[in-house]
Amino acid sequence: MDGRITATNAKLLGRTFSLNGTLWLSYSASGAEWEFFGTSCTVTLTGDFLSSDEIHSPRYAIEVDGLRIIDTTLVESMKNTSAAAKCVKHIVIADATPAHHVVRVIKLSESADSTLGIEGVMCDGEMHPTAASERKMEIIGDSITCGYGVDGALGEIYRTANEDATKGYAYLTAQMLKADYSLVSFSGYGIVSGYTETGVRRAECLVPPLYGTMGESYGAFADREKPREIPWDFTKFVPDVCVLNLGTNDASYCGEDPARRREYISGYKAFLSTVRACNPVAQLVCVLGTMDTRLCDAMETAASEYREETGDSRVATLRMTLQDMEKDGAGVDWHPSAVTHKKAAAELTAFLRKLLAWD
Repeated sequence: MDGRITATNAKLLGRTFSLNGTLWLSYSASGAEWEFFGTSCTVTLTGDFLSSDEIHSPRYAIEVDGLRIIDTTLVESMKNTSAAAKCVKHIVIADATPAHHVVRVIKLSESADSTLGIEGVMCDGEMHPTAASERKMEIIGDSITCGYGVDGALGEIYRTANEDATKGYAYLTAQMLKADYSLVSFSGYGIVSGYTETGVRRAECLVPPLYGTMGESYGAFADREKPREIPWDFTKFVPDVCVLNLGTNDASYCGEDPARRREYISGYKAFLSTVRACNPVAQLVCVLGTMDTRLCDAMETAASEYREETGDSRVATLRMTLQDMEKDGAGVDWHPSAVTHKKAAAELTAFLRKLLAWD
C-alpha cells in the first residue's frame, strides 16, 4: 500500500491535522500507529521551515514491533539523505519473509518548536489501525508534561534533541494505565502568566486560549497553517480523565502575593469550566508540585471553590512529590530527570487507579 495516513488505516495518537494528504503533528507525543502483514515499509516525513534549525528541528521516533529503531531530529536525518529539502524517507522494514508488524511514528518534541508531517507510507501489505484502548486520558500541562530537557543535564542549553515526551510522567502514566492519550502542553506557559524572571506578568504565554486549538508553534503546517489558528474537534478524542498540571510557571509571577494568588485561583476556576464544557463526562484531576510547590494550596482552593460553585463533584486534586535533584538528578534548566519522571508517573498512576477503579 502506498498512501497517506488517515484514521481509516492508522490509529492517530493525540491531536493531529491532515492537510493535502499529509498528517501534521504539533503536540508532544502525537503521531500514528498501524499494523500490517508484509515484508516492507517506508515512511516519508517532512517538516516546516525550522526543519534545518539545530535548536528547533522536530525530534521524532519510529518504532517497529515495540522497538525504537529511529530516534533523531529532522535536521540530522536531512544530513544523511539525498531527498528533497525538508523531506526524508526511512526504510523501517525490509524482510525476506512476510510477518505481522506494528509501526509507530511519534513526535518527541513539543508544539512550540516546530511541526512534523507524515507525508506518506509505503507498505506491501494492507494497513489497519491498531486496536483502540477502552481507556483514554488527556494531560494538559507545561514543560514538565513535554519532557523538557529530560535527555540533557544542568548547564546544557535546551534544544529539541534533549526533549522526549515519551520519557515524561504524562506519557509514562498513560502507558502504565494502558490508556490512549492526548498531550496538550507548552513549555513556559501557565494559567494567568507564563514563566517570568522579572515578576512582570507574561500574558502571551497562557494555556487556556490555546486549549481548543492544534497548538502554538514557531513553525507552521506546510509553512502556512499556524496551529493556533486551527480549532480542535473535541469529538475526535473523548477522554475518561483530564489531568491538569499547571501552576509551576504561574508561581514565578504570583509568588506569595495574595492578590496574584487570587488571580491564579480565579483563572484556574475559569479554565476548569472550559475543560468541563469540552469534556462533559471526564473526571478532572488537578495536580501540581513536581518542580514548585508554592501554588499547591491555591490549586486546591481553586478546585474546592469550583466544586462548590458549580456542583461538579468530579474534580480531584493531587499534590505531587517535589523532585529531589540531589538524589535523582535534574535535566536542562532544573527540570525533572528521567528518574523523577518515573517516580511521578508511578505516583499519578497509583492515584488514578484508585480514583477511577482502573485495576
